[in-house]
Amino acid sequence: MYYLTFFLFILMAIDGPAMAVPSIGDFYAIVNVDLMPSDQVEGKKILINYRDEVKQNPNVRFISLIQQKDNASNHFILMETFVSEAGYRRFIESDTVRRFRTALYPHLGSPWDERLGSQP
Repeated sequence: MYYLTFFLFILMAIDGPAMAVPSIGDFYAIVNVDLMPSDQVEGKKILINYRDEVKQNPNVRFISLIQQKDNASNHFILMETFVSEAGYRRFIESDTVRRFRTALYPHLGSPWDERLGSQP
């Protein structure tokens, strides 16, 4: 699953028309979100609203939400690119992120799985 996430991230970086051009200092977060199947509809709405709302945040260079197909449509991947690690830290302390996580957490079917990194 994690190799698939990484592959999708790289593929979108190369081919995605909405992808910002990576620059030195960019900071990345890849979040695997597994919703409880019974909460998939509500959880998906929360994820989409979050994605649409944070696109305007000055710390966010890029955000994408991917829904897995086949028998695991309650699995999502959030791919986020921030202007810097400091920008990421400012972002996650914002009221927007706090409201999002508070709303989403009751719908999760597994723990929050966020992977952070930067280009070597």
